[in-house]
Amino acid sequence: MARSLLPALILYYALPLQAAEPLDAFPSEVEGKYRHVIELPKVVDESRFMVELVPGKNALADCNLRSFNAPLQRQVLPGWGYPYYVLADLKPAQGTSKVCGPDSESRRFIRVRGKGLILPYTSSQPLVVYLPEGVQLKYRVWRADKNLSDAQSK
Repeated sequence: MARSLLPALILYYALPLQAAEPLDAFPSEVEGKYRHVIELPKVVDESRFMVELVPGKNALADCNLRSFNAPLQRQVLPGWGYPYYVLADLKPAQGTSKVCGPDSESRRFIRVRGKGLILPYTSSQPLVVYLPEGVQLKYRVWRADKNLSDAQSK
C-alpha cells in the first residue's frame, strides 16, 4: 500500500507548483509596469506571420506629427523559460514644427516607435508585454505571401 500511495502524494504536492495556464506564471506587474496579454489564434504555417506591437497613449495633439520613443526588451521568466517583453519608459520624439490652425488640437492615439516591436508569431503561449502606466497596447498581424519572387542578376 505504501508503494501505491507514494506516487499519489508526489503528484498531489507537485501539481500546485505548476501553473495551471502559462499566463499564471507571469506576475501582474514587473518593474512598476503592468501586464498586457495577446493570445493569437493557431494558423497553419506560423513562420509566414509576424506580430507588430503598437504601444501608445491617447493624448491631446495638434496638427504636427508626434510619437514617443521606447525600446522593447525581451526577457525570460526565471524557472519557466517563457519569454516576455518590457517596454522602457516613454520619451517624446522630435516632431514636426508646422504652424497649426486654431482648432487643430484633438485627442488621438500617439504611438511608440522603437526597436524590437516586431515579433515572431506564436500561438502556443500568450504574448506577454509589460507597459508603463497609461500606455495602451495595440497590435497588427503581418502575413507573408506564399509566392516567392526571383531576384535578377545584374
